[in-house]
Amino acid sequence: MKSKDRVFLLGAAFVWSVGILAALHYEGDPSWIDRLPAVSGSDGILWQVQTTFLSVGDAGLAIAAQLFAETPLAIGASRSRVLEQVHAGWTVGVGLTANAVIAVETIWLPSELGALGIALVWFVPTVALLVRSYVELMRLFGRPSQLDEVVRASLIETLTSRMETVSRDYAEARRRLDDLFESSPSVAGDRRSAVTLHIPVPHDGLVVKAIKPRVVRRAISSIGPRPVKGGAGDGGPRKDETGDLYAPPQVVLDVEPGDRTRIGETAFRIWTPQELDLDTQNRLIRQLQSSIEFESPGSVTLDEETDREIANLKDSVGTSLRSGAYGTAERALELLGQVVRGVWTARQAISDSPRRSSFTRRDWLYHSIGDVEQDALLSPRACGLFVDQAMTRALEAARTGSMEYVDECLRSFTRLWSDVIRSGNPEFDLMLARILTCVQNLAEYAFATEEQRDELQPRTVWAMVELVKLALDMKKPETARLAAVELNGLFKFDQTGGTARANVTSGQLVLSGWLGYLADKGDDRDPSDPELSALVTPRGTRSEILAARALAERGATPFSRWNWWETPTSASVHVQRVELPYYIERAELVALASSPGPLPPATDQETASEYKRLRRLLDEAGRELSTKELSLNDMLTVEVDKWDAAELGRLAR
Repeated sequence: MKSKDRVFLLGAAFVWSVGILAALHYEGDPSWIDRLPAVSGSDGILWQVQTTFLSVGDAGLAIAAQLFAETPLAIGASRSRVLEQVHAGWTVGVGLTANAVIAVETIWLPSELGALGIALVWFVPTVALLVRSYVELMRLFGRPSQLDEVVRASLIETLTSRMETVSRDYAEARRRLDDLFESSPSVAGDRRSAVTLHIPVPHDGLVVKAIKPRVVRRAISSIGPRPVKGGAGDGGPRKDETGDLYAPPQVVLDVEPGDRTRIGETAFRIWTPQELDLDTQNRLIRQLQSSIEFESPGSVTLDEETDREIANLKDSVGTSLRSGAYGTAERALELLGQVVRGVWTARQAISDSPRRSSFTRRDWLYHSIGDVEQDALLSPRACGLFVDQAMTRALEAARTGSMEYVDECLRSFTRLWSDVIRSGNPEFDLMLARILTCVQNLAEYAFATEEQRDELQPRTVWAMVELVKLALDMKKPETARLAAVELNGLFKFDQTGGTARANVTSGQLVLSGWLGYLADKGDDRDPSDPELSALVTPRGTRSEILAARALAERGATPFSRWNWWETPTSASVHVQRVELPYYIERAELVALASSPGPLPPATDQETASEYKRLRRLLDEAGRELSTKELSLNDMLTVEVDKWDAAELGRLAR
């Protein structure tokens, strides 16, 4: 029951009780009450006893609330759920109402039947509720596992409810504005000759409640049409009453309902073909600023409440690890992972999510895990705790139905792997083997259904590929060999008929191309390690090598972003030539030349084009071809000639 409903019910009960007490006081007691005579002043004594019970009971609940200082119970949503679990709201509400009723009877409306009534109707329930609250409280704190489950359920329920509330409250306000504003600056046409007017928010630090569409329409209509001589942009020059062409103003909304404004933030951007005069600009600024409706000062958004609670949970992990309280840290970390998974799963069911912030909330959920994992290097035990929790999340991830969430869970392993290698501390060497074992187990065993297997296996394979690459980036070839050995051993005896081993071959092909790229560029990350090169050289038939190359098409691989490998990490955006695909093709040639089996026949244009491209690469080698390469060239030529002859025959018909 909601707090408002509870207050209304108790208020009605108070009025009802006072009405009955007034009737008994003025009408007199019935004759049968003489058989139960009350001692003079008994109602006053009852009031004192009631007050004593209530004060002692509330003090006990207040003392119990001090236990909430330990995170994760310090989180607001957890406190409210625990208090709800012990029925503290009803206990305090009924007790205070009973105290008020007894006070009214004692001071203004005394009667013997009234004293008996308030004892049965108000005093006894107060005592019963106090006893029940204490019993529930002792049971809850006597069973920590049940308390953890209450906290977990409360956080997930509260955060999910908040997301639904935000979506519902602001969806309609945002929907009414869709036909007024451009969805983004990139779709508003050719603005090379346009003039931009930036309209700032009228107040900073307040939450936008709504934007009035009528005021916006009135403001936009006041500045157009404006005749122009030129042609059209993509958004539509139209003709006015005189037949002249004009470009309608384009408006982009930079704030939306639910956002908290910042100093100097732009609320609207307006593109016009000609610069507006100063008076028109000032009038437009006043009109559009007046269209923004704010929440009352001091209001806190639901997103901000959630941020604070998750921040408390993250702080608990770091504080507990530094103080050596690994049990508390494990509880808080496990709770954080369950909250992220629960909220993410529930978020998929929220269909109405128009706000741009829905995307940032997803990233915020993911980053919450990454933030706490920065403490993994405090000790090997702390690192092991994070690895275990990453394994737990990854095992549960496939059941959520969200492959984005699966990828993020796997990235915990790549983050921890990078941090451990970067530290260079030999105490953490065992953690590297532990991470490899976890990823290997996820790839080989961690699936419950065929669908989960098909989704999880390729991602874990490419996660292992990323581990090899990250070790190379940090100039640790011996660590890269450890990961390459595990990668090479995945699905060697797989009989399921899936694409798991094909993804392994594809990953090795990309890694082999990457080693060739590093060597050719003289990169200081080049390990010059023949053993590592042999480990990542793909093995299989020629058909399997070609299938692996098709899997490694740029952007098509799950989890791994190998097409970004050669792009330097930088805060600024720049353009560069992408060369890694060329080196992957060279690695493909090496693998095809050393592999057994015939080439698949060129039965379509795509395959024929692939064979012609491989022949050109052999011709461009600039050296004398080996015996295996000559044999491969002959096989490619035969298949291409067959395709060309068949193509000529089809054209002749």
